Amino acid sequence: MWDRIREKLSILADAAKYDVSCSSSGGNRKNTNKGLGDSSASGICHTYTEDGRCVSLLKILLTNHCIYDCAFCVSRKSNDVKRAAFTVDEVVDLTMSFYRRNYIEGLFLSSGIFKNADYTMERLVRIAKKLRLEHKFNGYIHLKTIPGASEELLTEAGLYADRMSINLEMPTENGLKLLAPEKSHNEVSNRHPNLCPPDKAHKWLLALRPKPTWKSCIRPTNTTARSI
Repeated sequence: MWDRIREKLSILADAAKYDVSCSSSGGNRKNTNKGLGDSSASGICHTYTEDGRCVSLLKILLTNHCIYDCAFCVSRKSNDVKRAAFTVDEVVDLTMSFYRRNYIEGLFLSSGIFKNADYTMERLVRIAKKLRLEHKFNGYIHLKTIPGASEELLTEAGLYADRMSINLEMPTENGLKLLAPEKSHNEVSNRHPNLCPPDKAHKWLLALRPKPTWKSCIRPTNTTARSI
């Protein structure tokens, strides 16, 4: 049982390293000559809270299965990689176990999309809700919201997460058709009134080239947590 959990953790922590939304993400300095630390290691990353504290997070995907075949994504369905998926209880148990051992101070959770956006987002919400209400977990939680998920699920997620963000993928319509033809630019934009307007997001991304063409971009509301 534990061997299977460890295998899932290895696969889904490694897949999560491509989500560059934590301060230590993107480093490539490896440990040599028995030194201390390794900035390219996956699994635990760091971020900063609003009061300036640096906290360690368990950074994983719920699953790297995905119904989409986006050319820029390592979890695209056509990619020949090992696949895995955690259950809700497995993520909750890992988070609590690591927290009690003082390995981490919180959880960063993202996911590939399996079945549909709402099916996936509902499981992310269940994890955060179970940590907060059943296990009385008051550590830090960052949830990556799923593009196309319902406003009701996003609102509920904001009740339990300290931070929420979304990957705004290829905000120009032509770019989306080129690299992710299965996705609809209008559908994602229309279902998320809190997203940055596509014209402003496009200008913002042009300033970052040749950085990856997606960026966390949710505006805070009364019920959603702060964005990056």
